[in-house]
This record gives sequence, structure tokens and C-alpha cells, in this order.
Amino acid sequence: MDLHGGNIYRLKREGKGELLDYSSNINPLGVPESFKRAIIENFDILEKYPDPDYVELRENIGRYNKVDIKNIIAGNGATEILFLYMKAMKPKKTLIISPSFAEYKRALDSVESEIIHYPLLEENNYNLDIESFLKEVPQCDLVVICNPNNPTGSFISLENIKKINDVLSEKGIKLFIDEAFIEFIRGWEDMTSVLLEDKNIFVMRALTKFFAVPGVRLGYGITYDEEIMKKMEKYKEPWSVNSFADIAGKIMLWDKEYIEATENWIEEEKKWFYEESCKIENIKTFKTNVNFILVKLLKKNSSVVRDEMIEKGVVVRDASNFMFLNEQYIRLAIKNRENNIKVLQALKEVMA
Repeated sequence: MDLHGGNIYRLKREGKGELLDYSSNINPLGVPESFKRAIIENFDILEKYPDPDYVELRENIGRYNKVDIKNIIAGNGATEILFLYMKAMKPKKTLIISPSFAEYKRALDSVESEIIHYPLLEENNYNLDIESFLKEVPQCDLVVICNPNNPTGSFISLENIKKINDVLSEKGIKLFIDEAFIEFIRGWEDMTSVLLEDKNIFVMRALTKFFAVPGVRLGYGITYDEEIMKKMEKYKEPWSVNSFADIAGKIMLWDKEYIEATENWIEEEKKWFYEESCKIENIKTFKTNVNFILVKLLKKNSSVVRDEMIEKGVVVRDASNFMFLNEQYIRLAIKNRENNIKVLQALKEVMA
């Protein structure tokens, strides 16, 4: 099984034909037209090296998040930011709220950090029990939280993030928060952990999901910790953000029409998708805040359902390799209504 879900390229090589990829959580509105135009108009930029300091890019990201350029580091996707942070931090012992994104473990393994996992529970609909967590959190160097969480779609409020950080700060524990999916929540600007302006918190973001550009690798980190920033910049490879990604960050963040269309789509579609999926027999779905939904299978296991869905032209994410999940779980992306109807019908037939 692929670490991050369905490998549509391999499936095509195996003769599976054109498939609806519901294992990948990408905005179905596609690449913003503003970015496409900018690429065409600036194609000759490939003849030059990008600014190694990415000043203009970081200024745009800073304005978008209402923070100073000195607090921004840009990278080749969120993955580079994640690995740079762990290399700079070198935590000896790290706690990950789980199930969650697999790359955290890989990044921590690269610096030989001991990893412990704190479980999100089904009886709480995979929402973190804040009071229990704060009573039970062990002594460690770092806590990693994906917020909104992948694959559960759960979200911790800013008020509760502050409660968590206050306790962690007193214990000398740093907090790393992955907000790669936060823009799929309307009004996210008032919910982001960046607002706390706390040097104990590092926030990671990506343009991949919301702006539908996984092929353009662009992510960034926000920190008020000057020491961590200096270490990350020291370890960072030069020109890791290519010229087109540089343009993406300057253009797409200000495409208000695209952003508003996306917010309107996800607000309506995640509610519709959840309600319709609840009508399907032999599954249990968990309410989501973002553009994907976790599904518990009550009759068949995940590998069987994955294979049967592929035969119906749909790739789903077998979620059995997430910590604390098992072969009862799959994850589905939420996309446009036409395809969502097809996918839910296929799942209904498979689970009958």
C-alpha cells in the first residue's frame, strides 16, 4: 500500500484506465486561472535563478497572514518545512496526536527522535479531549498536532490551542501545528494559531491543497522563535522554491474570486456529503471540517473496499496504515457534486 494513498500513475500502468482520485484531498476547482496567466506571461523567468532570500514571496505570505517577513520561511512544499524544523529542533522525545499525517514520523525518524502517540478516540468522534490530554501529557520535547487533522477532519479551536500551549510552555515543551487544511474552514483567519504570536508555537502551511497545485511544491512556516528560524535557514538548501512556485505564492494568495468560490463550495459540499454518506448502510462517517471525510467500514475491510471501488472507477484512501486506525477505515476526498454523487453511489453498491 502506498504511504499517502492511491498511486494513480501506477494504477494506470496496470491498465486500470481513467479513475476518479478520491484518495487525494485537492480542491476540485483546479489551478487558479490567475496563476495560469501569470505563468504564461512570465515564462521567461525560468532563465533566471529565483531570489535566494524569497523576499517578495515572504512579504506576500506575511501580508496574507498578517505577520512580519522575518517570521516567514518558505520551502519546497510543507514537507521541506517539516524536515527543516525537526532538523533544527532535534527533539529527543516527541508526542504526536494520532491518527495523523505519516510524514511526521519520517521527519522525526531522520533526527532519531523517540516517538510516542496520543490517541484520538472514536467515542469522541476523533476530537481531542483537551482536559484529559492536559492531565496525561508526558514530559517530552515536542508535541505535534495536525489542525485540522488528517485523516479525521477534526479541529481544535484557538481557545483550546491556547490552553494546550500554556500548559506545554510551563513544561518546556514546544508545539508544532500543521495547518495545511485550515483554509477550508470559513473564517480561518480568526482561528489560526498564528494569532497567538507565541514563540513556543511553530505553524506549518501549504498551498498544495487549497489552491490545487500539488505539482508546484510550495509550503511555508511561521514562527516567532528567532533561534529556530536561524537554524532552519542555516540548514535550508538554496533555491529550493522554484520560479513558478515563487510566482504562485505572489499571485494565488490574492485571488479573491477563487478563494470565495472555494469557501462557498466546501461550506455546502462537506455538509451535503456527510449527510448523504450517513444514509449508506454498513458504514459510519465522522463529521468533518474540511475537504475529506473519514469512513468506518462495518462489513468489509479497507483493502477489499479499495479494490472493489477501483473496479468501479474510483480510488479511495485505504486508511488502515494510520496509527490507531485499522482495516475498518477509508478516507474519501470531497470534490464536485457530480463526481461526489458517483462516488457515493459506488460506495453504496460496494457496501450493499
